[in-house]
Amino acid sequence: LDPAELEAVEGMLVSLPQDLVISEYFNFDRFGEVVVSLPPEGWDRLYTPTAVVEPGQDAIDLAADYATRRITIDDARSAQNPDPAIHPGNGRDFTLDNRFRGGDTIAGIAGVIDDSFGLYRLQPTTYGTYGAVNPRPEAPETVGGNVRVATLNLLNYFLTLDDSGALCGPDQNLECRGADDAEELERQRAKLLDALARIDGDVVGLVEMENTPGVEPAADLVDRLNDLLGAGAYAFIDTGIIGTDAIRVGLIYKPALVRPIGDFAILDSSVDPDFLVDKNRPVLAQTFEDPASGERFTVAVNHLKSKGSPCDDVGDPDLGDGQGNCNLTRTAAAEALVDWLDSDPTGSGDGRYLIIGDLNSYDKEDPIDALLAGGYTDLVGAFGGELAYSYVFDGQFGYLDYAMASSDLVSAVTGTTVWHIN
Repeated sequence: LDPAELEAVEGMLVSLPQDLVISEYFNFDRFGEVVVSLPPEGWDRLYTPTAVVEPGQDAIDLAADYATRRITIDDARSAQNPDPAIHPGNGRDFTLDNRFRGGDTIAGIAGVIDDSFGLYRLQPTTYGTYGAVNPRPEAPETVGGNVRVATLNLLNYFLTLDDSGALCGPDQNLECRGADDAEELERQRAKLLDALARIDGDVVGLVEMENTPGVEPAADLVDRLNDLLGAGAYAFIDTGIIGTDAIRVGLIYKPALVRPIGDFAILDSSVDPDFLVDKNRPVLAQTFEDPASGERFTVAVNHLKSKGSPCDDVGDPDLGDGQGNCNLTRTAAAEALVDWLDSDPTGSGDGRYLIIGDLNSYDKEDPIDALLAGGYTDLVGAFGGELAYSYVFDGQFGYLDYAMASSDLVSAVTGTTVWHIN
């Protein structure tokens, strides 16, 4: 329904008999609200426009269509941080035994259409039928092969607590971004260790680690993984500070299964001025060898500029074509990445490159086109199909996290999967 149609039934009791998909739950804990949607025919949810169509008019038209396919279900309460929270599908208290996930369905909910805080929403009077159709997988799907490479966004893993003031970053003058207190840090660490142990990667690229002198989050995770899995199970590439941001990327690996060959290499503005290091996090590359076969491959871990903050200061505004802020900045970084890897920065003597990490670009956007034009294959799309996803924003799904193989490596890849745990 468009806003005019919702205005016509404001204050009225309505029923929504369709199978609606739970699409967004960012405000569930604070305001008790979720966004549900009616996906287009053949889809199980709404997908970010530039994950399924080209930027420009096609993406603009799809976004306009989405606006008529979604509505917010509130909890008929005005208090913030409601306790208990109410399950939007069955109306009972939300608990770990009565929970929901994105992609689950609600059918037959009824309530009053309310216009509040600039948004039309449904205040339930009768809850409908809840369908738990997207269960949480206990482990990643198997991908085959003899060496498993993974990438994981740690969501700001900082050993320096966030209540410490502006003590983080290379010059220790940036705000910290991680846990607020020791208890929250332990909760974050426990979840990360559980995930890493289940992923069981032989090489794992880590994104969003604290980038502060004397603080080594990768070493902390390795020490604790080795406590869980056995001494020497994992080691880390000791890079020290990389770049100027409060966060950086990193690598851990299983020394019994792969060994680093030579030194790591860094792509930043000093290597290629088109790679803006004050916008993108520098790229970390390391060559590994499988001792059993002697085969080598180079992993490049990335975290390109986000869409969240503008790049107007470098003449790169949001053009309104669906690609968001800083598209030119990310595209230039992707082109620089292709050129850099072509130069064999680690001296591997081998053309088998794997680009992993958070590229902050959906798969129809210009930065991904630049990597495809450079001879790389999008393995998430190749093995997961057009509707693969790893991320939800504003009730729309897609993937910003990638594994992209060079032409010399792609034939050796046996499988790729996304583990939908968060």
